[in-house]
Amino acid sequence: MRLYDSILRNALRSPDGEAENLVLGWKGSFLSIKDGRWGLGALPPAGEPLSPREDHTRNILSCRAHGLARLLVSPYPQEFSAASAALAALSPAGHDGKPLEYLLPLPSGENVSLLAPDPWVVDFLRDWNWNISIFDDFSRGVNVFPEWTSFQHLHTSNWIWFTAETLRNRRILSLIPILRQKKGVILQGPGIPFLPSVFLEAGVTHLVLPVSRLEEKEETRRYIAAGGTPWNCPSLLWKVFPLLYTERMPS
Repeated sequence: MRLYDSILRNALRSPDGEAENLVLGWKGSFLSIKDGRWGLGALPPAGEPLSPREDHTRNILSCRAHGLARLLVSPYPQEFSAASAALAALSPAGHDGKPLEYLLPLPSGENVSLLAPDPWVVDFLRDWNWNISIFDDFSRGVNVFPEWTSFQHLHTSNWIWFTAETLRNRRILSLIPILRQKKGVILQGPGIPFLPSVFLEAGVTHLVLPVSRLEEKEETRRYIAAGGTPWNCPSLLWKVFPLLYTERMPS
């Protein structure tokens, strides 16, 4: 659990604040803090049960931003969605990232393994003619395999693309030894705090995160509340943040 401890220790250095508006949409979550900060969180992929629990609802409504962030260790979608949005609000990405096209030539034809990816991202990468293999229990199609088969394939793939879902289901803990051996590891938001040294230590080489200006907060909130996916939200820009030259955390 060292990764989770590192995420919380670093994110909670940001000042606490009163949660103003929390939205758990169909494809993402949104949290704004009364001081103006806000962030987007992650929901499980389609097919996962999303049944809420009344005790979780009451707990979420009673929490400030730091309390919500501490729910990162919860495997329950309702709590994790709130936690991931809080973490993104506490540790937001800046606007100095690179455009998505920065990633286009990097695999150079090598296979890229996608773990439970967003379907919109799959379509995007196929438009780039990337050589992709998808490991997802809820998808069907060409080069789509059951998620349990991924470990035998990941050892032969130099590139891995995954999302915040691996944090919720804690699969990232078993992946870290594999990630550290790879040429490229791309971690895509939403729901990922901008903590470069923490994720570099886990083997991640690039973060792909949504960024937006403060004045577009309400437009983004309305889009998520209406069931929209953050990947297609018109008020968001998706940026690439290379981590390879970030200083590693001490052991």
